[in-house]
Amino acid sequence: MSERKIDIYISDIISSIDRILSYIETVENFDAFSKNQMVIDAVTRNFEIIGEITNKLPASLKENYTKIPWRQMYGLRNFAIHEYHIIDNRVIWEIATEKLVANKIDFEQVLEDLVS
Repeated sequence: MSERKIDIYISDIISSIDRILSYIETVENFDAFSKNQMVIDAVTRNFEIIGEITNKLPASLKENYTKIPWRQMYGLRNFAIHEYHIIDNRVIWEIATEKLVANKIDFEQVLEDLVS
């Protein structure tokens, strides 16, 4: 693990989630999202960041927070980077609109636990 502290990584994940949520707010629905390549790129990039960070975190932390879909987050990162040409914008939209708020709450709890 690099020299960065775990709480900084978790803060970075929360920041990326906040960015995704703010980008999603700029479009009304999936149709508008699917037609806005800039928003798609911004959302996808932040999912890549989240996935990359999850890969850097120690297994001991992940074992303590089994509710967080660590493997899927890293898997989405890998798919977005290596299979970018076949990425399904509907999947990106659904994760962003249906999962991220709960994920953010979970990460905020991790951060609170780390700093207290």
